[in-house]
Amino acid sequence: MKIVVTGASGRIGRYVVRELVQANHDVTGVDVSPTTEGVGRFLRADLTDAGQVYQALAIARAEAVVHLGAWANAGVVVDTRTYGDNVSGTFNLFQACADLGIHRVVSASSAQVYGFAKAPPEYVPVDEAHPLRPANCYALSKVVGEQAADYFVERFGMTILSFRFMGIRTPAQLDSEIDRLVQAPEGGASLLWTRTDARDAARACRLAIEAETVASGAYNITGSRVVLLEPTAALVERYFGARTAVRGTLPNHISPLSCARAETAFGYRARFLWSPSQRHLESET
Repeated sequence: MKIVVTGASGRIGRYVVRELVQANHDVTGVDVSPTTEGVGRFLRADLTDAGQVYQALAIARAEAVVHLGAWANAGVVVDTRTYGDNVSGTFNLFQACADLGIHRVVSASSAQVYGFAKAPPEYVPVDEAHPLRPANCYALSKVVGEQAADYFVERFGMTILSFRFMGIRTPAQLDSEIDRLVQAPEGGASLLWTRTDARDAARACRLAIEAETVASGAYNITGSRVVLLEPTAALVERYFGARTAVRGTLPNHISPLSCARAETAFGYRARFLWSPSQRHLESET
């Protein structure tokens, strides 16, 4: 399949390109910065320029798109650019896909839409029906991106999956970050003590693109367990207490962010399970 990956030079994008190439797809990476991966084809394009988006997709003869291109958080540039560029780039991408007959898109949203940095979850496990409480311009741009996806699905019959990624890290980043969380577990509450290996995020993108039929909408994508040795229920009780309702049970070290919808829809389940005693460095597959 001919697949375009926007944001191909980013933290997730590099792994998505690699995952798709290894699965024998014809991949074109698109970014404003050159990719360092050296695999697939690369085009430099600015997503906020609709003409460049159209031409990139046309040159690649794209049949599907993994849309990761965006400012990756608040504070990288001024808020007006974070919000404006992310929203316009996503709209341009969806519109170009609709006009060019590209019907399958995986689009990067973020678990920041739930606002865990501002307040603990209303309930756990957190599913995709949890209220959205964007706490910054980046999260707000992702909420609008999901709404734009819904618009294009309804109007043009596209299939767009909005991935609410949480805690994506490279293996090297995970190795050092877990050590810090062990020393200060309170610092992990805003990401529910859960991290996602970038290789798992990439695999989720591939599975969703390759699925024969899959429903549009929001999907949580993260690791399947907390990265600390303390059980999940104990962490939730200690740091969230009565502010967070527990629906059912939180067995062992399961992540408080549920990926059950993604597992049912296209078979996603994290393979790289990190903990203080279990590491999966880059050489491991």
